[in-house]
Amino acid sequence: MRGRDITGQTFDRLTALEPTDKRSSGYTVWLCQCECGNKKLASVNHLLQGNVKSCGCLVKEKQWTPEEIKQLRHLAQFTGDEEIARRLGRTTDSIRGQRNTLGIKLGNPQNKQWSQDERNLFEILIKQGKSNEEIALFMNRSQSAIKQAKYALGYREFTVRKWSEQELEQLQELAKEKSIGEIAQILNRDWTTVERKCKALNLTTQSKKVPMRDFTPEENDYIIKVSRYMTNEQIAEKLDRTEGSIKAHKSRLRKKGIVVASYSKIKARYFNSLS
Repeated sequence: MRGRDITGQTFDRLTALEPTDKRSSGYTVWLCQCECGNKKLASVNHLLQGNVKSCGCLVKEKQWTPEEIKQLRHLAQFTGDEEIARRLGRTTDSIRGQRNTLGIKLGNPQNKQWSQDERNLFEILIKQGKSNEEIALFMNRSQSAIKQAKYALGYREFTVRKWSEQELEQLQELAKEKSIGEIAQILNRDWTTVERKCKALNLTTQSKKVPMRDFTPEENDYIIKVSRYMTNEQIAEKLDRTEGSIKAHKSRLRKKGIVVASYSKIKARYFNSLS
């Protein structure tokens, strides 16, 4: 091996150019050209055994940045090593090794780990314009888990459903006679989304002229009582109100310190079995 000629041979990123007069542990040291353009001296033994693969640029590229570590922590809550490796452009072994070094475990104790089928379904629901509440109900997860998954899995661009030309035309016609709440119900949109779009188009709706109907004490008691096992849509139908108004009123009650339970699919099944 001491006199072996490796001229022109490539070892990962290094290409052997010519031998030098230097020796390392009895082996000839070769001058090599790295793919990045730098020169590197390496013994023929280290090159053949794969101990030296670049001028040092490969090691720098493999170093983890603070942003990558932050992404790793987020992604580890919702997906596996293979998916993380694909998103970060690294090998599965690299992801697994970095997790072990930092003590990061897959999955979140508060949220069960996402399977590949769930992630595919999750993306479909987002592209369909479903709200966080609808996705959480459909996938039997908390709204907080849905929001975190959108951020961690990079689906933030799908969180707002785009307005079609037909919807915009319908919005302009409805704004002449209907309130924002009524428009939201007809177009199956969130109240805030409709209000912002009306402002952007300089549309004056009836909501500017007709005050919103206050909630009665009886309605308050009803909302507090059934919120655990009825969705906002179901409550709105019972009280003849819009889904957005129910959601906004729940928020106002919570700000006043009144406990309003979140919807529970398990509770809903129980109460439905009694009816």
